[in-house]
Amino acid sequence: MNTAFNPYRTTRAARRYVSPRTRPLNQFERETRGLSYMLKEADCPEAALQVAAAEMAALVWGPCHLIPAPDHTGDTAANRRLAKAIAAHVKGGAEVHDILTRTAPAPSACDRHRTKGAPVSVAEHHIARRDAKPIPCRRTFIVDNVLVGGNTIRACFNALGFGTGLAFGDASFHHE
Repeated sequence: MNTAFNPYRTTRAARRYVSPRTRPLNQFERETRGLSYMLKEADCPEAALQVAAAEMAALVWGPCHLIPAPDHTGDTAANRRLAKAIAAHVKGGAEVHDILTRTAPAPSACDRHRTKGAPVSVAEHHIARRDAKPIPCRRTFIVDNVLVGGNTIRACFNALGFGTGLAFGDASFHHE
């Protein structure tokens, strides 16, 4: 396990994700929250998917790999669709490798926030690499819709042994 991993320095995010519990949100912040929630679903509207994908692709360069992070149930469908949309926009090209899963479900971050529960630890994420053929060595980005505390990305990194987080919304910063 890499204890030096710091998602705050290694994860890239297209937008800040501001909680309405901190202050009234402006229109852009409300849009960011709305898009972030839509991206959680595999049937996210195409227009919303393309907005997020274009903004996220601007943060990376190819050739690279995009690896979708599994949701709290272990499903990668929503983030796989997002990763494929991002790949279509990456200058230099990108390949999507759906190689992560969960060995057990993890508590939902949304549910945890609503109940003001404790953060889900890296170990509680139960993320593992699926049996898969090796992928060529190149820049690798772990795709997720929102970065909250960084533990999902950290768990993905630990399962792979490499990678940089790539999220649409970043809720990990200190709000004004």
